[in-house]
Amino acid sequence: MGGPMTSRRSTSTIPGWYWLAYLTGGFGLAFNAMMTFLLPLYAFELGIDIAWIGLLLGAKGAVEAVVSVPIGGLVDRIGGRRAFIIGTASCTLIVVFYASATSLLMLVFLQMAVGFLRPVAWVGSQSFVAGLRQGADQARDTGRLSFFATGAQIIAPLLVGFTAQIAGRGNAFYAMAGYCATFMIIGLVVPKGADEGSRQSKKRQGLISGLRLLSIRAIRVVMLLTFARLWITTAFVAFFPLLLVNGGTSDGSAATVMSATAIVATVLSPTSGWLAERMRVDTLAALSLCFGALGLALAPLFDSLPLAYGVAFFVGIGNGLSLPTLLVLVSRAVSADKRGLALGLRSSVNQLAAALAPILVAAVSAIASATTGFVLAAGVASGFIGSAVFTSRKEKGLVDSESINGE
Repeated sequence: MGGPMTSRRSTSTIPGWYWLAYLTGGFGLAFNAMMTFLLPLYAFELGIDIAWIGLLLGAKGAVEAVVSVPIGGLVDRIGGRRAFIIGTASCTLIVVFYASATSLLMLVFLQMAVGFLRPVAWVGSQSFVAGLRQGADQARDTGRLSFFATGAQIIAPLLVGFTAQIAGRGNAFYAMAGYCATFMIIGLVVPKGADEGSRQSKKRQGLISGLRLLSIRAIRVVMLLTFARLWITTAFVAFFPLLLVNGGTSDGSAATVMSATAIVATVLSPTSGWLAERMRVDTLAALSLCFGALGLALAPLFDSLPLAYGVAFFVGIGNGLSLPTLLVLVSRAVSADKRGLALGLRSSVNQLAAALAPILVAAVSAIASATTGFVLAAGVASGFIGSAVFTSRKEKGLVDSESINGE
């Protein structure tokens, strides 16, 4: 599992519409980046305590953790393109209501709704792109998806950050809804016949079916690393801007730090295919996430401009290289008709991290200090990365063929 690629060059010229498929990656992570950046600031403006803000963010992650595996099975049946259109259209409508929500209860309800709908689009785009080609070309495809996914995170925080600064934090949700609508249109433009779903996929693939995939060692490694990835990202995006703003940084300037993270990730994402040809893919993923954990540990010391961009640099390394490598590892580990289910399980583990990270970091920060919260977050992430490395190396001779058939 996780060995170097064998193919050095792309074996064919890709159709032009592939770039539309890659572009769909610009929705899922950017949506989270906007929501995780904007919602804490909006809730803080409404007078909601930081501990409740952590629970508010955790509500969305908790829902995604429960529903992502069944959604993955749904994606296998209906196809990634259709799932992407359904998810982006639904999120467009839901986000509009945030602008008029003024109570904690209403925000929790909206977070739960978004927690159900966003994975439909994000799992759909990942499954679609990961299934376009195989071998080294697959790493190039997921690298391009990651390029747009991380590149969109450059624009997304700036969009809502400066809209919030100019027009108010509530109105910034309208800009976010417009962003969602743009990607719905992109999904509609992708050729209809490009993705019809899998007839081999079972009609019902729920949480139990997804959990059975954990019997595959490669999948267990991916899930440990993916938990660490979202733990780092959520803790960083949710609380570092708040730390900066409370220290006197404007909303817009804090948004530039988030964008700087995305710039680093975007520059590095296309190199994943090249790096994967020269080292084990799981090693590359784990090493990149170590930089992200280091960024969290340094966050309390680099809590003002321009030092904050140093934190963005380290977290950006983790974000840029881990996403495409994890998608490759998932796709190698299971057969095509279970890809959506496996990606749904990955999304579920992601959101378990996204649910727990803000709750724990907010609680520790409220009881002790922000410094303690960030250091603890870095320690938890490091523990999961170390567990993944141990699991990957535990049995010598672990090869890709162990899991190609999903057995």
